Amino acid sequence: MTPREVELQKKIAQYHFYHFIELTDNIRTPGIPEYVPTQQGVLAALDRADLSGKRVLDIGCRDGLYSFKAEQRGAAEVVAIDNCLSRAAVELLIPELNSNVQMHEQNLFNLTAETFGKFDTIIFAGVLYHLRYPFWALKLLRDLLTDCGQIILETGVMLNDPDLPLMFCPTEGDSPYEPTSVTFFNPKGLRDTLATLGLHVTHQELLNHPELLNRSPQLGIKNRVKRFLGRTPERIIDRMTLTCELGKASSSAETRDYWDATHRLE
Repeated sequence: MTPREVELQKKIAQYHFYHFIELTDNIRTPGIPEYVPTQQGVLAALDRADLSGKRVLDIGCRDGLYSFKAEQRGAAEVVAIDNCLSRAAVELLIPELNSNVQMHEQNLFNLTAETFGKFDTIIFAGVLYHLRYPFWALKLLRDLLTDCGQIILETGVMLNDPDLPLMFCPTEGDSPYEPTSVTFFNPKGLRDTLATLGLHVTHQELLNHPELLNRSPQLGIKNRVKRFLGRTPERIIDRMTLTCELGKASSSAETRDYWDATHRLE
């Protein structure tokens, strides 16, 4: 280990980290191991995306794992926001990586196209299931996309009742995670909601039960899960990563006007 790396280790010890981020061949930040599996789907989605010369927004950026990845993948500009900005990212990682990522302490619901402009790609990972106003959040993101823009979305999902578009909205002790985790679409509910906004899924994958996306009409999900797990759980929670592209909304203009409270009653 070089003298510079020894000094870097001392600096790292002054901070708390959420992400594992490589700084040198010998040093990476001490992130939280149990979150690594959920991050892999987002990193893979970023590898598939064409980010060269694009503007990227990373919502809920924490230490900036996805922001730095987007920059490495050729993004022209990366803006990252979080309600509680990572001191480690701002004070250590951005300077150490000689990065141009712009990090701001900002709430998603305060964003408009006038705040930072519009973006070609939005990374929205590990945030949706924490939100009490999920439909409005997804609309805000849609409005921040450029024409033909894309969202890389990762969230907790409920796998029950795949034929119906549903959302599980627990409170406090009923949450399968911790109390702030309150919004779990099932896959159909999430895909259908995105489609009403003109966001069409081009890639999707489940973390723990990928085979359950390949639905067989002859075998209901409870039976498939029972066969796979040996039991029939009351609530099946998994993590899902989707890439969706902006196109034509599946809902009518009249319906969208009604939802947005911009309609006129005759």
